Amino acid sequence: MTATALPAAAEHRQGCLLCGAPLVYAVEAAPARCALCGAEQGSTARCRDGHFVCDACHSGSAKALIERVCRASEATDPVALATGLMRHPALKLHGPEHHFLVPAVLLAAWANARGTPGEKGRLLAEARRRSDTVVGGSCGFHGACGAGVGTGIFASLATGATPMARESWGLANGATARALGTIARLGGPRCCKRTTWLAILTGVRIARESLGVRLEGRGPACEFADRNEDCLEEGCPFHPAPRRAGAR
Repeated sequence: MTATALPAAAEHRQGCLLCGAPLVYAVEAAPARCALCGAEQGSTARCRDGHFVCDACHSGSAKALIERVCRASEATDPVALATGLMRHPALKLHGPEHHFLVPAVLLAAWANARGTPGEKGRLLAEARRRSDTVVGGSCGFHGACGAGVGTGIFASLATGATPMARESWGLANGATARALGTIARLGGPRCCKRTTWLAILTGVRIARESLGVRLEGRGPACEFADRNEDCLEEGCPFHPAPRRAGAR
C-alpha cells in the first residue's frame, strides 16, 4: 500500500495515525519503512496491521505549531500554555511532539517572566532541534521519558549549559533526574499528557528554586482521560474525579 492510498493521519489521535489500530511494541528494533515519507529505519513499534510512521512524520506539524504559538505567547503559566496546545488536533494523544512541548512552554514562560521575550525565537529553535533526537518510546526502551528529558533541555538552555560546564551542567542533569523521578513514581503505562504535566511542574519548581524566576502553574484536571484506554484513572494526580492531593 502506498502513502497516497492511506487515510489522513490527522483522523486518528490514538493508536496508529493511519488506521487507528492499536500499536504493538517489540523488545528489539526491526527494519521498517515509514508509510508516509518512505524513510527506512529500525523501529520497535508498528500498528497491529503493520503500519509504521516515523517520528518526523508523527510530530512534524505539531512541532511547528508548538514553536509558532510559544514564540507569540505572552503567557507565564507553562501548564496552561501546554494544555491549550494539547487541545489542538495536530497534537496526538501520545507522541514525540510532547518531548518538544515541555521545553517549549517552559522556555516561553521563563523568557516572558524575565522580560526577555526577544530570546524566544533562538531558544525555541534550539529546543526543537535538541528534542528531535529524543525518540518515541524512549520512556520504556531507554528508561528516560522524553517529557522528563524536556525539562533538562529547558534547564540547559536557560543556564547556557554545555558538556564542559560545571554548575549549569549539574543543574541540567539534576533537572532531568528530578523530572524522571517524579514521573517514575507513578509508574506506567505511558501517558504523554500525565508525564508532560509532571515534567512542566518540575520545571516550574526548578525555575523558582534554581533560576530565581517565579512561573505560574498548577496541576490541571485532565480533559483527555476518557480518550486514553490506558489511563491510570484515580492513580493519576490529574484525573478529574477524584483529584488526588499533591498535583501542584
